Amino acid sequence: MTHVYPHVRIHQYLLTQIFGADTDVGKTVFSTALALASAVCPRTSSHVPRTLAPQPGAESVVYVKPVSTGPIDDMDSRHMQRYAPHVNAETLLQFREPISPHLAAIQDGPLPVEAQDTSIVQRLSTWLQTQTSTTHDSSRAVYVETAGGVHSPAPSGSSQADLLRPLRLPTVLIGSSALGGISTTRSAYESLVMRGYDIDAVLLFANERYQNDSYLTPYFAERGVRVFTLGTQPTGAPPSRDVDSRRDQQRMQAYYMDLVHGLPTSTSNMLDVVRHLRTQHAERLARLSTLGERAHAHVWWPFTQHARIPSKDVMAIDSAHGDFFATYAPSAPSKVTPVMDGSASWWTQVVGHGHPRLALAAAQAAGRYGHVLFPGAANEPAVQLAERLLGRTSHTIAPGRGWADRVFYSDDGSTAMEVALKMALQSTIRRYDPSAVTSAATRERTRRGREPGSLGGRPPRAYEVLGLQGSYHGDTIGAMDACEPSVFSDHVAWYRGRGYWIAPPTMRMHKGKVQIDVAPTDDWAWRPNTEGPLATLSSLAAAYDVEARLTTPLADTYRACLHATLERLVRVERRQFGALVLEPVVEGAGGMLFIDPLFQRCLVDVVRARSDLFALRDMPLSDATSSCKTDQGAGWRGLPVIYDEVFAGLYRLGFASASSVLGVTPDIACYAKILSGGLIPLSVTLASNAIFDTFHISDEKQHALLHGHSYTAHPVGCQVALETLEMLEDMQPQQPLGGSVWDADVVRQLSFARGIQGIMALGTVLKIELATDGASGYASDASAQLVQALRTHDIHVRPLGHVVYVMTSLTTPTSVRRRIESILTTQLLS
Repeated sequence: MTHVYPHVRIHQYLLTQIFGADTDVGKTVFSTALALASAVCPRTSSHVPRTLAPQPGAESVVYVKPVSTGPIDDMDSRHMQRYAPHVNAETLLQFREPISPHLAAIQDGPLPVEAQDTSIVQRLSTWLQTQTSTTHDSSRAVYVETAGGVHSPAPSGSSQADLLRPLRLPTVLIGSSALGGISTTRSAYESLVMRGYDIDAVLLFANERYQNDSYLTPYFAERGVRVFTLGTQPTGAPPSRDVDSRRDQQRMQAYYMDLVHGLPTSTSNMLDVVRHLRTQHAERLARLSTLGERAHAHVWWPFTQHARIPSKDVMAIDSAHGDFFATYAPSAPSKVTPVMDGSASWWTQVVGHGHPRLALAAAQAAGRYGHVLFPGAANEPAVQLAERLLGRTSHTIAPGRGWADRVFYSDDGSTAMEVALKMALQSTIRRYDPSAVTSAATRERTRRGREPGSLGGRPPRAYEVLGLQGSYHGDTIGAMDACEPSVFSDHVAWYRGRGYWIAPPTMRMHKGKVQIDVAPTDDWAWRPNTEGPLATLSSLAAAYDVEARLTTPLADTYRACLHATLERLVRVERRQFGALVLEPVVEGAGGMLFIDPLFQRCLVDVVRARSDLFALRDMPLSDATSSCKTDQGAGWRGLPVIYDEVFAGLYRLGFASASSVLGVTPDIACYAKILSGGLIPLSVTLASNAIFDTFHISDEKQHALLHGHSYTAHPVGCQVALETLEMLEDMQPQQPLGGSVWDADVVRQLSFARGIQGIMALGTVLKIELATDGASGYASDASAQLVQALRTHDIHVRPLGHVVYVMTSLTTPTSVRRRIESILTTQLLS
């Protein structure tokens, strides 16, 4: 598995990674002393004889240097073998030229495969697994010495701290005792912490002149990190090299004896360091081993029936990197097992977990601003992000370009939709104001007829939304009310369901063909034949070529159905609508429903063409067919159209905005999740000036959009979003119409599997709809068997009832996707 899951942490053994604040700070000397101390320090006795020979009850030791440059005889592993011959010491990748690895690696041509980042991490991971699986002795210490400083280049040119981050090994930092070493050591520490490393200790040589330790010791103590000052004064460093090799070796052995055991004048020795590392190791394991139990006892999980999850089944996540969680697995030799994040952490991940560019962007904004209030104020990240989303810059990715003029900030997708609904409904009310057809005198004369218990009139009709069945816009009350009754709202006492939801035609691939079908509801009661699909298409590319399909008979069918439905709702059922609300292309939480994009396009077109219906008013003493006199100008038509692109937007489905698929822009749109790179909550609601002007009709405060939260437009989130968009620009992840990162042949093959009702792949999403004889939808347990099978292969998914989906980031390696496809093929076709 290591070729797919390269980031393996070894917790059963005392494994330590040694970083240096700079070159020539003593990493190899300290690594050798650590190896010697581990081999002589018994785990269960405080008595240690003054020797460098391995002692019973101590640890067996292995050492590795992943990358090294310079002559073979000068390799650090050779030094280890010379002074600690009992240690199994190896160098994995050696370049003969004594220069930086990024230069040495290309001396003879292009970067060789074995020097690429993934190859180095894979090889190191395999080496660690081999070293820890070939012994039954749990008392083993493993030391990994890095090259140069924290950010010294790997052969590929990437930072060494980033190269080794997939492993996230417990770390010892070797500080600098030289002039300037305080700054160097602090900078190295902050770089490692920002990347998620745990620093167990800081070691540095004693230096009587510069006394860096006297500054660094209290500095690190405030951060819970212990500093060990080692070696004897005045510099603590090893003796200078002797021209006589034998004498030189004797002097170094004597030095190591003093470094390991200390002298009467020493404040600490390497035995103290080893004991401290053992304590850190034990405490780390203890915390991790109880994490799931503590969570089970104290937290209230979202979307989770606690009775179904015993504490032993809680997934305890130690860290995450790329596409994988590092999860606690007590039965595994490594104690921590990599698990594929198959839901992209609820659809948020886009460039992988723990990306250093996003971490740095967040740190920079936090250091510059912390948080500052936003009403009537401006911070640069928020303004820059708004300009970018609206297309006021030259960047390619701008979902609001050409239609949106304003950006409203909030914290998550549900809140963004609350804002969108307030915008749309108030805009509709202001445009279709009943005062346009009824005088003030008439309104006053009929007021009593509206009061409860009066027989003189009906209460005013409430504004509703027009939407599609299967939609889901969030868990706040307003967003819930914009969705049809469902398992999500069944037990919410305040839920009202303020709308009408049309049954949409959905698409699935079955036996190699793309089928379009629709549930038999009143909206489709006119269908002469309910057997078989509405239509069958040859490919997904054809399905998403909306412009080409607009002149087809199916488009005419959709338009006729929609016109008839709207006539019935408004003229017969006398309903009043304030907005059209859509999840474009795919309805996520409703079951990954792939809506026929042609139907959604026709729906937007028809709604915008029927201002005559939506302007109708049934005021007292007025005719039900009278309508408001509205001046629509260049603003929205019919009803404001809201695109909820919290899930679908920003390349989750292969495009920046659904407008590029549907061929028509909204009046309001919401974005979140991918927007901030899966790192921090942030959402935006984009709106046109026609919507904004609704709240700008006077200088009265009550006419403003009175909505917001304390962290509106927080600079950290906005800066992270800017960096995310910059990374997306660099990747240019646009897929062709109907394109997907999943293998088209595999998808087609799976569509023939028994027990599969349908399958769809678009962008990063792969959906498998399982056939079921019982309940379907979110309440179904039909997917349990497949979900469990995937988890045995270390793939974590969250099903939606009888639907299982797998979702990747935009940076997921092809090899990872191919392995997932192979597992699915085995499970579903065997």
